[in-house]
Amino acid sequence: MRLESERFVIRPVEEAREAPAILEVYRQCEDFLALGPVAVASPEMVQADLYLSQEEGCTFCGIYDRVTGEMMGIVDFSNSGFESDPTLAFLSLLMIAAPFRGHGLGEAVVQAVESEIRRVGRARAIESGVQVNNPGGVHFWQRMGYRIVSGPTLMPDGTTVYRLWKDL
Repeated sequence: MRLESERFVIRPVEEAREAPAILEVYRQCEDFLALGPVAVASPEMVQADLYLSQEEGCTFCGIYDRVTGEMMGIVDFSNSGFESDPTLAFLSLLMIAAPFRGHGLGEAVVQAVESEIRRVGRARAIESGVQVNNPGGVHFWQRMGYRIVSGPTLMPDGTTVYRLWKDL
């Protein structure tokens, strides 16, 4: 799987080779991580997220600058089959490194992922989540057409999230 635009390329990470770049993205996102139970990025956190991605049937991808190849962020998603439902996709994680925020990259990445999910053609909806203490994130996802479909829910990692839903 490879998604391309004029600005970026999204592709699965090569875990061993790209672990330092993934960790650097996580470090650039410690303002987001600070909203949860562990505020400081670590190799163990990256490994746990890579493992969780695999367990959830997702594809853990880097978002790379099309010209320089620099990793600008992470997106983790499944095209279908979330919670054993072949019509449900899942957008598990989106992190844009601090230097690349505020220029529409997150919006463009979500649109590219949604287009890929539609292209595969099995899913009829996308589920996601956003931490309740992240008002900027709540606003972003609502602007992207996702609606809150649950009250605050405590997750196994200690975060409290709203479940989000978008019909395709």
